[in-house]
Amino acid sequence: MATWQFSVVLIPTSWVKGNSYNSSLLYDEDGYDAEIAWKDRQPESGFKSFLDDILSPSESWDDDLLIWGNEKGNDIQVWFENDEIDGIHIRLDLNQNLNDIIDKIVNAAQSLSCSFFFPEFKSIVDANEFEIKKAIRESNAAKFVLNPQGFLNGLSKKT
Repeated sequence: MATWQFSVVLIPTSWVKGNSYNSSLLYDEDGYDAEIAWKDRQPESGFKSFLDDILSPSESWDDDLLIWGNEKGNDIQVWFENDEIDGIHIRLDLNQNLNDIIDKIVNAAQSLSCSFFFPEFKSIVDANEFEIKKAIRESNAAKFVLNPQGFLNGLSKKT
């Protein structure tokens, strides 16, 4: 993922509420994995049409992956295991105007009965415009886009 991209993962709201918005359940020693949230919670068969409304489908490099958009800009990646979704990952290019795409992401998430998981913050929130815009504003990607040199200088001070 590029420094200027912000990551949003869709998680079934039934799993989110059943686990009291506890994002720590998505983590293991290797990092986060949304597969546990999708197990036995698959969307309706027409889920692709909701994602088609956000970005145009793209060519995939893996049989278990569907892609929309461009991996260096805005994109959506849907990973499968044994023909079942195990993750819907969205990357947003903060160098672009995102107002239209944010509305579409919120609509798709709500239509698919999903919540937002923000890996950078290890937080799960309801899928709405306020929550995604707030997370974007506070993200490292936003800090980088607003002041690349300052962001990089800040990193060097932390190490």
